[in-house]
Amino acid sequence: MNNAYPFFYQDDQNPDSLLKKAKSSKDQLTGIKLAKQAWQNANNTNNKITLIKSLNFISASYWDLRKYDSAKVYASNALIAAGKYHVDSLSGDSWLNLGMADYKMGALKQSVDEYKKAADIYKKTHKLSALATAFLNIGICERKLSQYSTAVDYFIRSSDIFENLKDEESLSYTYNSTALCFGELNNYPKALSYNRKALIIRQKLNDKRLVGLSLNNIGFAFNRYNQPDSAIYYLSKSLAILRHEKDSSSMVFTLQNLGSSWKMKGDLEKAEGYILRSQRIATNYDMTEELARGNADLAEVYTQQKKYKQALAAINNTINTAQQLKLPELLLEAYTIKFHLYEHSGDYKNALLYDNKRSDLKDSLFTVAKQKTIDELEIKYQTSQQEKDISALHLQNNLQKKIVRQQKLSITVLIISAVLLLLLFVIAYNSFRIKNKANLRIQTLMRDMHHRVKNNLQILSGLFAMQIENLSDEKTKDALRENESRLTSMNLIHNKLYLDNTTTKIEMNEYLTKLLTHLKDSFGGHKHNGINLRIEVINIMLEADKAVAIGLIANELATNAFKYAFTDKGGEIHLGLALIEKSKLLLTLGDNGMGLKPENKDKAPSFGLKLVNLMARQLNSTLVVKNNPGVFYQMEINI
Repeated sequence: MNNAYPFFYQDDQNPDSLLKKAKSSKDQLTGIKLAKQAWQNANNTNNKITLIKSLNFISASYWDLRKYDSAKVYASNALIAAGKYHVDSLSGDSWLNLGMADYKMGALKQSVDEYKKAADIYKKTHKLSALATAFLNIGICERKLSQYSTAVDYFIRSSDIFENLKDEESLSYTYNSTALCFGELNNYPKALSYNRKALIIRQKLNDKRLVGLSLNNIGFAFNRYNQPDSAIYYLSKSLAILRHEKDSSSMVFTLQNLGSSWKMKGDLEKAEGYILRSQRIATNYDMTEELARGNADLAEVYTQQKKYKQALAAINNTINTAQQLKLPELLLEAYTIKFHLYEHSGDYKNALLYDNKRSDLKDSLFTVAKQKTIDELEIKYQTSQQEKDISALHLQNNLQKKIVRQQKLSITVLIISAVLLLLLFVIAYNSFRIKNKANLRIQTLMRDMHHRVKNNLQILSGLFAMQIENLSDEKTKDALRENESRLTSMNLIHNKLYLDNTTTKIEMNEYLTKLLTHLKDSFGGHKHNGINLRIEVINIMLEADKAVAIGLIANELATNAFKYAFTDKGGEIHLGLALIEKSKLLLTLGDNGMGLKPENKDKAPSFGLKLVNLMARQLNSTLVVKNNPGVFYQMEINI
């Protein structure tokens, strides 16, 4: 190493001063050379802190130069050194650098894990700005993975920290990222609102490059909003600013968006020109994903121009990159474009093939997202119950130990002297106060726990409602509406437990009445206004786990009745819960509708009925179904 950089090497140069010069160097390659010598000198002098800092700096510098493999190598070396020398406080930057490199190399899930490890270190060391950056990067990865609710949650955490730190530039990045999430959820008014917040901050900072990027983002939102004239206006302003920047890679997105907007207006020649310009720049900067998106745009333009061979070559490039980088949303878009290409060219056999591929992928994406949401809810519910039980047992055990100690002390005091009776009284009084404080603490913890679960359920319910409002496909809306009603059935439970922290039981008449009334309101429409609810539920208190299971069963069966049982004339849904033996309940739900159609009897059970059967097994019971007239369900439940 000494012979490699003779110009910089001096035996008496301190590694700290070398690293300081590296950080202040305007030329990145020179900075890397200085940092490597700082690393070598720190190793020779056993300066552990500077050694790790130098490795992290080299990693970040290679990332800036888009040499992501080298960035990973030096970040890994920094991590090994931090572990070897037990300097955990510096390993956060190493994990962050690894996450950034893996993100650029398409390993999004691995990148999320590395960012989370960085966040854990930053929490322990109270590095708030770095913690907010880690949260922001996690959100960006989750958005790429189409996990929008998780992404928005991390963006909100990041923006809260940056706002408290008054870091306005970083805050503008979180607003931009949040806007992208809402844009991909087709909520364009919210997307435009967050983009404009970012623009206001950047205009105030007078950062022309960032202003140009914000104008591009607003133009992109208008493009997705099907307002090409507004999009072209903002994108042209963005391009005029970004032309003067040294890093022309920023222009790739603006040129792509301009091409898309002119394509929307029908000017294919202009569209092609802008997209080809963006492709040339993306190639120079090795921007693989952006090249793939540009090829998708070109394929659409070539299809409309009847240049089918060129269109096919372009879209195949997009598909290969989307598969390689594991970008399911881009792959779905590419399959759709290829379907239209074959349809447009009259190749209906291949058109049908890619129509099936896009349908399968769309169903797969929706199923994965839905299952992840249900799994998260179950984990949160079970975790909250376990935490409550552990906390209560821990406090109870402490109280029991204190009582035993007090009893021993009392016996000793009585044996020694009756004169110490007053002291015993004082000790007993103090013990009573400690016990009261402990009980209050238990109640506070229980109330806080139910409050957190209730808030999480409400946030998820709100996200479902927002998605339902912005979707046009009725099947998808129905599926999301059913999930929202399932959340409501659990949210009612936790709302009751939060308001009344003296019990863990639920009054079933009030709970089931509210649940079915909410379900009827959620369907709305003239057809459902004519449906009457007849609820006959005894006044009985059940533990929360049984109440949740019964609520989910009633929710699923009533949902099926609202959706399929009635014509425009309306009808009646009856829900009953009665005590038939001392410790046995009979749950019934029926309607006077058209009944099950013969062709539906042999079909595989839907997700809702699978959930009903799962809840029935949890209650050690079996669902009995009767048909004609209407549909009638019953279930015996031991309490």
